Order: sequence, then structure tokens, then C-alpha cells
Amino acid sequence: MKFKKQKVQKSSFILFLLIIITSCGSVRRHNEQQTACIPPEKLKEDVDFAYAKLKEMHPQLYWYISKQDLDRKFDSIKSTINESLTPLQFYFKLQPVISEIREGHLSLRIPSKRITKKEIKTLENKKGMFSRFEYYVKNDQLFIIQNKDSIENIKPGTEILTIDKIPVSDYIKRYKKLISSDGFNTTFQPYFLKDLFFNYYVAEKGYEDRATLETIYNGEKKTYQLTRESKSENDLKQDKENKKRTQEKKINDYIAFSDSYNRNFKFLDKDSTIAYIKVKSFSSDYSEKFYRETFKKIKEGKSSYLIIDIRNNYGGFSG
Repeated sequence: MKFKKQKVQKSSFILFLLIIITSCGSVRRHNEQQTACIPPEKLKEDVDFAYAKLKEMHPQLYWYISKQDLDRKFDSIKSTINESLTPLQFYFKLQPVISEIREGHLSLRIPSKRITKKEIKTLENKKGMFSRFEYYVKNDQLFIIQNKDSIENIKPGTEILTIDKIPVSDYIKRYKKLISSDGFNTTFQPYFLKDLFFNYYVAEKGYEDRATLETIYNGEKKTYQLTRESKSENDLKQDKENKKRTQEKKINDYIAFSDSYNRNFKFLDKDSTIAYIKVKSFSSDYSEKFYRETFKKIKEGKSSYLIIDIRNNYGGFSG
């Protein structure tokens, strides 16, 4: 019996080891593909394939751009591909043309490197570097509008001029072209970019442990060194607590990363005259239960008014 138990334990260990090796190998192979250069002939074939699929599957491809103009833009991409490119370099050529179709739900997924479970664990034990601020984009400028952890005492309203000596305006000009917006809407791009800026940045640079910011506030320029600090014991305990899926968290669609809810409900006054629903993102998880319980409370409270607040809501998977 003891021998059998040891055999099972040994088999489980071998299986566990194989899973780790396979996982690491998968990450390695994926990352090798991301750094491999694709020949120009193959890239041009991919451009033609992408356009052919759009013609085949998009119901209103030329609604906001003429066929002549879109043909010209796809031809223009091919004329500029004269050397081998990585998938990320190719993405920065093709996605701006996709965004010219002006359909908010149509975009390419940005190619990015994967990280191993060990690297994920390391990152989880450290605080974010750029994600601890909230931002605002205006024209080609990036501003910090919230610094809840008072990092380096950087004041809200501070403009980031450069990151590691590279002008932020250069990044914004490139990244704006990647964002698909509906029709001739001009406000969505900067609004969306404030949340996506560092997604694009990390896709290009990877997860760095430090960065130098050159900033300006009220005409005074300052330089700050940001580092990826280790989390304290209290931070790790709070993270663990945040990840617990209570019934309230499930119904209100809790997001542990930002310590916030995607949806919530309350009465704005004591006599329940005004009911208020905030929906930051539409998701199917427990949404039916949330709305059923919410409207039951509204009915029981005999509310006269209902405010549905969808500000800062980019959409989601169901509504």
C-alpha cells in the first residue's frame, strides 16, 4: 500500500513537472515567434488576405471610407514593406489602415510577448509602475490626473513630457492611429488612449523595473525616477482578501486589480425617490441576478426617478 502511494505521488510529480516544462516551452516558442522577422513577400500576402477577409465578411465596409481610398491605403502598406518585419512592427503598419474603416469593434489584437508563471508571480509581488496613476490625454499631451498613492508627491495636472528621454508626444501620435472609433467621432481616441497608452507601451518595451519621467507642472520642470516597488506584507494580505469571490463581489462584478465594481446600485436620497445604477462595463457574469434584484428594490422603494450612469463605459460583452 505504501509502495502504491509512493508510486502515485511520483506519477503526480512527473505530471506536474511535465506541465511546467510544457508551459515554459509554450511561452518560449510564442516569444520566439514574436521576435522572428517575417519576409516582405509573406507580409504582403497577409495584407491581401486581411483585405479579402474584410470584403467577404464586413457588411458595410465602405460606409465611412470609399472603396477607392481603402484600396489605395492597402496598396500603400504593401509599397512600404521592403524588408522583413516582426509581428509587432507589422501590426503598427496594418492596424492604422484597419482603424480608417471607422468601426469601433473592428481591430487587430496587438502581438505581445508572454511571461512565465514565475515572472507573473514576481510581478504580483510588486506594485505597478505606471498603473498606479490615472491619466488624461489632450492633443498630443499626457497628464497625470490622480496619484492616489502620492508617488514622489507628483501633483494632479502634471504633464509627462518624456519617458526615458523619448517624447510622450511621439508615442501618442503613433498610438492614436491604432484606435478604431465609430464613424467620424473625434473624442473617443484620446478618451480611450488614456487607458490604453501603457498597454501599447508595455507591448513595445516589456515589463520594465524602472523609468525616468520628465514632467512639467505650473511651468516648473522636474525629473522623477519610478521603480517597481516590492509589496509589503499588508499589501499582499489585501491582495489576497480582494481576490476572494463573495456573493456581493460576484453580483456587482468586482475587479480586484482596481479594487472597484463594474456595476452598483443605490438610492440617492433617504425616501428612495431617486434610484441610481452605475455601469462601468457591460458583462454577462451575474448580470441577470444584479438587474433582477436591483429592479425589485426600485419597485419596492416606489422610486419616481431612475438614473443609469454609463459614463466611462466602453461597452463590454453584453448589455
